[in-house]
Amino acid sequence: MRIMLINPPIDSILAHGHVSPVTAYLFYNSAPLGILYIAAVLEQHGHQVAVIDAAAQRLDVAATVRATEDFRPELVGVGSFTVTFETTKLLGQALRDALPGLPLVLGSYHVTLVPQDAMAETAFDVGVLGEGEHAMLDLVDWVAGRKALEDIPGLVYRKEKGGLRFTAPRKKFHDLDQLPFPARHLVPPNIYRPVPVDDHAFPKFAMVTSRGCPHACAFCQKSRSGFRSHSAPYVVDEIEHLVRDFGVRDIAFVDSLFCANKRRVHAVCDEIIRRGLHHCVSWTCSSRVEVVDKALLEKMKSAGCWRTRFGIESGNDEVLEFISKGITKDKIRDAITWADQVGLRPKAFLMVGHMPDTRETIEETIAFAKSLPLHDITVQINTLLPETPQMEIWKREGHRWGRVINQSDDEKSFWEPTFVPWGLEPQDLVELHRKFYREFYFRPVTLARHAEALKNWRDVAKYVQASSLFSFLFFNAERPSLRMLRDFFASGRQDIEAAG
Repeated sequence: MRIMLINPPIDSILAHGHVSPVTAYLFYNSAPLGILYIAAVLEQHGHQVAVIDAAAQRLDVAATVRATEDFRPELVGVGSFTVTFETTKLLGQALRDALPGLPLVLGSYHVTLVPQDAMAETAFDVGVLGEGEHAMLDLVDWVAGRKALEDIPGLVYRKEKGGLRFTAPRKKFHDLDQLPFPARHLVPPNIYRPVPVDDHAFPKFAMVTSRGCPHACAFCQKSRSGFRSHSAPYVVDEIEHLVRDFGVRDIAFVDSLFCANKRRVHAVCDEIIRRGLHHCVSWTCSSRVEVVDKALLEKMKSAGCWRTRFGIESGNDEVLEFISKGITKDKIRDAITWADQVGLRPKAFLMVGHMPDTRETIEETIAFAKSLPLHDITVQINTLLPETPQMEIWKREGHRWGRVINQSDDEKSFWEPTFVPWGLEPQDLVELHRKFYREFYFRPVTLARHAEALKNWRDVAKYVQASSLFSFLFFNAERPSLRMLRDFFASGRQDIEAAG
């Protein structure tokens, strides 16, 4: 059967030829591995599959529909994410208008978390709840007339006389090693570029070695979702595959939490070293501050890891407790100090605008981040997403904490205020967000760390090419200006004088 899988356009204004700097750099930097796993399973069973990554290929809705028509599919699957669902709806309706009668399947997080809302978009016939590899195989049998929808677990579908019907839940697939590697050959290899601070070696590909997360962070849609992982031999087999077949020189493990289990991480590192892969490929991963110790970080460094990323989110212990991080500032400082000591160039993810945040707690977080030996940060503005613990709090007692000013339905949600705590205004969050970036990066120590990474003109060029991203994050402007450069150097001089 001919099957088209689509990662939808990520920005509805692409139709007007415009892409924001955040969209360009932070949403287009790795292949859609969830879709590529599904494609690999379908190919394994003899089906002809095509993949459109409309986001990374900068396709608008009309171009995506034309490419789908050219393939002449018998079944189409479309991914769904909360922050891109408005565009997904536009795509669904355009596909339905262009290809009447073609079965359209909606999958991924948004329909899984809020199926009633997602399937209110009548263009889609079926929604897959949970993982899609085996569900899509069953749906192929449905299209071929070999199975009835009501007999396929893990679906929501539209009944002929209106309304929705849910089938029995599908059990989670635990033996992840039975899956083939993602079908990366189905997307162009040269369209994914990391942001400059994460560009260590090229080509750089992403890998996912586990699913779910055992923790309960209040803002996360994967909260309390459990944890399953590939074995160490499978992980290193895939690394070998990427090096051999794609010439990969750097890998980003983009698991929700790569370092969830010390024993597994040690085993992966030992296998990388045993096969000698640490001599030809480097890698990065995510860690929890209370999971890692200095011995594990040293092993990771020996196996080729050059950076680990920590989600610390706040520099205030009361806020950390409220968002259920299960960590303290002392634990954060220990882990990041160890990572820096062994040469792992630690990076942190942080947020402003948590429900209990005030200007004072955000200023405390900025000061805390600056006090740590961090090489880089990513700071987002807290967004209330469906089916997260903080959304449950909002529904129960939202009046205590703040107000929602915009819906979280586009890719700018994490970079523009949607929820604002009491005592702050939307512009306060924007200004504090930009101030966070400026105060962290416009310091001699941070500038020196990045200057050390400039080995050739290619390294210089990648920073120049990302100037629009930096100007947006630092100054809330889409293009850099002479005034910004003047402020940049003025800030640097002030920091040097203060340090002296």
